[in-house]
Amino acid sequence: MQDQGTPTPRGAGVVRIPAEAVELLRDGLRSQIAIAARHIIRADEQLGAREHPERYQEPLQCMDALRALLEEIGWSAPPSDRPVDLRTHGWALIEALQDQVSVHTNMLGELDRDDEQREAIMHNLSTLEPLSLTVLLRTQADVLRAKSERGA
Repeated sequence: MQDQGTPTPRGAGVVRIPAEAVELLRDGLRSQIAIAARHIIRADEQLGAREHPERYQEPLQCMDALRALLEEIGWSAPPSDRPVDLRTHGWALIEALQDQVSVHTNMLGELDRDDEQREAIMHNLSTLEPLSLTVLLRTQADVLRAKSERGA
């Protein structure tokens, strides 16, 4: 089994996304982009939308960050191990991972008895969960390091 989320030599804020997680991340990113699009639609439906363009800023920034990570890992290219800089893409990566862990956990809870499908979902979760933990811990370590550098 491959070591998941291992830092690459390129820098402290870089994690390696294993090829088997790339399609799952793409699904999570597309899902989060759709959610951001719904927020834009809601902003547009509010009274005075033309007078309050700031209502669009947050969902557009989210969408831009999600799209940038999707560009980084490729929209549809064959999956391969990919280094991802957490300083640039950390938020989007966490959102995509969180989306997919939640989706797969819900799917697992809704299954009645299909052992083959359960095995596939469990395989995906066994790919997502250690990567999620690594990304969260690395992001937290980077935040703490930045705080200590500012305080020093």
